[in-house]
Amino acid sequence: MEVIHLNLSKKLDQPIAVALGYFDGLHLGHQAVIKEVVDYAKAHQMRSAVMTFSPSPNIFLKKLDSDRLLTPYQEKVSRLTELGVDELIILPFNEALANMRAIDFIERYLIQYGVAHVSTGFDFRFGRMGEGEVELLGGYSDRFSLNVTPKYELEQEKIGATEIKRYLADGNIKKVTQMLGRPYRIHGMVVSGQQRGRQIGFPTANLQLSEDYVIPKKGVYAVEVEIEGQRYVGMCNIGHNPTFNFNDQVSIETYILDFSEDIYGKEMTLDFCEYLREEKRFGSIAELMKQLEADHQYVRSYFKLNLN
Repeated sequence: MEVIHLNLSKKLDQPIAVALGYFDGLHLGHQAVIKEVVDYAKAHQMRSAVMTFSPSPNIFLKKLDSDRLLTPYQEKVSRLTELGVDELIILPFNEALANMRAIDFIERYLIQYGVAHVSTGFDFRFGRMGEGEVELLGGYSDRFSLNVTPKYELEQEKIGATEIKRYLADGNIKKVTQMLGRPYRIHGMVVSGQQRGRQIGFPTANLQLSEDYVIPKKGVYAVEVEIEGQRYVGMCNIGHNPTFNFNDQVSIETYILDFSEDIYGKEMTLDFCEYLREEKRFGSIAELMKQLEADHQYVRSYFKLNLN
């Protein structure tokens, strides 16, 4: 997939079909918007694109140093490639774009660039103070066709990034998976930790995140692990290691079942499959080891592996 950083001095050289939005999470509703534009582009022999913004509008509008996302930049690129998108068009979200009138946005970024088809969600807003709604886009039917994807719901609740973040904070991995249409994923590099797990028979891979992901609720999870294209299963603890020595910084440590390779410095991906329990401080190392063994057996059973 080609990534294009667009500005007012740059023009696209051919008509395209565009999915318009920020698309954090790329949940089921987002996927419907993007699938429509990919299918339209194929049917009309043009390229498909997602037009989005960088940095996150929240960083600029709320003056944040960073914004934790469900799908940070590299994760979004990977997911969009899997969805068959030809181009990712990135608009710089700056003061000029934040203060641009909605009609000027349409003229400069859709009409001027030769966009032939727009696909977006029912609640997409754009322009200064979010003044532009999808109805405004519909008024330009002589310049481009428009598809508006209706609200996607799960058990009468809107599927959205805000809802998914709330469920991650609650440890409700089932709801997160249902809304995303896949397990929630984080990615990073394995770095050296305190090696406490190794001392008690549960060596863990300490993950340093590669981007500003939303971190799920502190606790223990059943996870699928990917390292160098190979898939494994494991149990992951997110938290502060209170039994040993409370650490102010949240760590993400994973015990990979039936695995003993040296993976320091290698990239690792975690897919969260089930929330097991909260992190807790145990009265002794022996109590901790007993609980870890129970977690281990549960995870092995969860993934339907043979007991050793």
